[in-house]
Amino acid sequence: MPASQDQGVLTCPSCARALLPGTRACSFCGTSLTPKGSRRDPLVGQVVAGRFLVEELVGQGGMGKVYKARHLSLDRIVCIKLLKPALLEDPTLVGRFEREAKAASRLNHPNVIQVIDFGRTDDGGLFIAMEYVHGKDLRTVLRDEWPLDEARLCNIIAQMLSALGEAHAHNVIHRDLKPENIMVEPRHGEPDFVKVLDFGIAKILDSDMPGLTRADVVCGTPQYMAPEQATGSALDNRCDLYAVGVILYQLATGQLPFDGPNSMDVLNKHVNDLPVPPRERAPAAPISEAMEKLILRALEKDPFDRPQTAEQFRQLTLNVTRKVQAETLLASRTRMPTPLPRTDPLQRVPQLPRTNKRGRWLAVFAAAVLVLLLLVSIGVLQSHAAEPSNALNEATPLSVRDPAEAKKLVEQASAALGRQDTGSALSFLHDALLLDPQNAEAHYKMAGILMLENQIDRAREEY
Repeated sequence: MPASQDQGVLTCPSCARALLPGTRACSFCGTSLTPKGSRRDPLVGQVVAGRFLVEELVGQGGMGKVYKARHLSLDRIVCIKLLKPALLEDPTLVGRFEREAKAASRLNHPNVIQVIDFGRTDDGGLFIAMEYVHGKDLRTVLRDEWPLDEARLCNIIAQMLSALGEAHAHNVIHRDLKPENIMVEPRHGEPDFVKVLDFGIAKILDSDMPGLTRADVVCGTPQYMAPEQATGSALDNRCDLYAVGVILYQLATGQLPFDGPNSMDVLNKHVNDLPVPPRERAPAAPISEAMEKLILRALEKDPFDRPQTAEQFRQLTLNVTRKVQAETLLASRTRMPTPLPRTDPLQRVPQLPRTNKRGRWLAVFAAAVLVLLLLVSIGVLQSHAAEPSNALNEATPLSVRDPAEAKKLVEQASAALGRQDTGSALSFLHDALLLDPQNAEAHYKMAGILMLENQIDRAREEY
């Protein structure tokens, strides 16, 4: 797609930045500005490493070019990243490129880009072949679709954190998370299926390779770097969680928490300044109080004050969605459709129409009979509850009240929810409520699951 030109003004088709006339590639995002067909890339139409037919140049950055290609043996569309030939003499950059391939190839997760192959081309160049993602990055989503619904935002972030959990479990930290490295595409009925890309400067903590980036070398994108990363300190997985906090802030408010005219100014703010609270930064955006608290926690300067793991962060993100849904449901339930008469503050029901004295006595007598019948019914029910029948006990032993056992079942349900096993969680909660129908936590957790399954009426009853 060529860059747009209007009366001598050149604009990047990807990031919409104004560029100087005659520019061939965007200096901000690296997008090629050459119209297709006018200057065809020499690699298009060639076969790389004897098995990848290059079809199209789709982008280029500081380290190389990215092509759409076809794996000839598998007849599958893939993405090929080639290191710039001019950089092959730099052993640090070559090592970093190989590290990207090795780091990503160790990961097996649906939300992580799949590495298919990597190696050397026939002329000695380095390449890495990955799955081709038919989607758009979060930078484009932010530019075209902001503000985002909070439930959608939480869904995207939760998938990112799930991918990071897999990486961190393999002692791999990304160190360069930013919207450009997060792709979303419709897949498996999910409108925003997430793929985390580019482990190009990832640090493999247990690697026996010689260090390619020393502790005092700063790597990453300044706007998304944790304070400890900005100062060149030792890093762990919590620097990635800080970057997720920055992305979350940006998706919620439409703005970065820290920015400036140059990299050093931005890094200094990450180290020393407090972020403006999101709801103050973007008062018109749909940001809940729970979301604001989560964002500010993720952006804490001290890593020990942030969520400590990707899974913990993911659960906190999902809790934001559940809390907002519960508050919305409670508000809709307590809202009265028709206002009651306000002439008498003690009046709660409409007054009965005036009748003669005999009619009033009949009404009183009828009400007394109803009250008597109600009391008798309650007595019968209580006697049944106090003395359950032998047949019922033989059919279902869970009918015997056991609050302590019910509490254990609720804990098992919580563990099942942590594993995303909602079926088992519902079963545990059902049994818990048979043992103790007044267990409020069991009702609350069941309502949360039913809300996620769009069973609104049942969830309302549980709440």
